[in-house]
Amino acid sequence: MSDKNKDVLLDHDADGIREFDNDLPRWWLYGFYLTIVMSVLYLVNWHVLETPIIGDKGQVAEYEAEVALWAERAAAAPKKEMGALTVLTDAASLARGKEIFNGTDHLCATCHREDMGGMVGPNLTDDHWLHGCSVEEIVKNIVSGFPEMGMLPYGSSTKMSDDDLLKVASYIISMRGTNPPEPKPVDPERDVLCGAKEPS
Repeated sequence: MSDKNKDVLLDHDADGIREFDNDLPRWWLYGFYLTIVMSVLYLVNWHVLETPIIGDKGQVAEYEAEVALWAERAAAAPKKEMGALTVLTDAASLARGKEIFNGTDHLCATCHREDMGGMVGPNLTDDHWLHGCSVEEIVKNIVSGFPEMGMLPYGSSTKMSDDDLLKVASYIISMRGTNPPEPKPVDPERDVLCGAKEPS
C-alpha cells in the first residue's frame, strides 16, 4: 500500500466526522474482485449453460423434473370415487364455489380471472373446452391439475374436500354463457365444442 495519502484528512465532514484519504487494503480489494468473478461464473453456470458445470441439472431440466414428479404423484394418488355427481344449483353452494374460486387458497381466479373469461388459463364461460365440461370431468381436472401447463392439482396443491370440489365445479358450470368482457379467444387448434371428443 502506498504511503502517499496515508492519514491525509479529506476536506469535507459529516456531522463533525472526517475521514482519511487512505487506499483500501489489498485483501479487501482482492475479495471484492473475487466476488465479481464468482457472480459471473454463477450466472453462466446456472442461467446460461444448458448443462451446468457444477450441479446436476440446469433450470429447464430442474423445472421439467418437478413437473414430471407432480404428474407422477397425481397419477399414483389414490382416487376416491365420488359416484354419480349432480350439479348443485342452490345459492349457498354456488356462493361457496365462488368464494373458493376467487380465494387465494387455490388460485383459480389468478389464471382464469374472477369472471372466468380466461387469462393464462382458458375461458371457462364458453362452449369450447379441451378436457371436457361435464361436472365429473371438471372435478377430475381440478383434482389432477395439468402441471405441464402450469396448473397444479387443486390449482395450488392445497387439497379441498369432495364437497367443496363439487361446489366449485357447479359454480364453474353456472357461469357458462355469461359472456364476460374481452374473454380469452378460442384456440381452434386446441379447443373443441363442449361434449365433443377431445383431440388426440
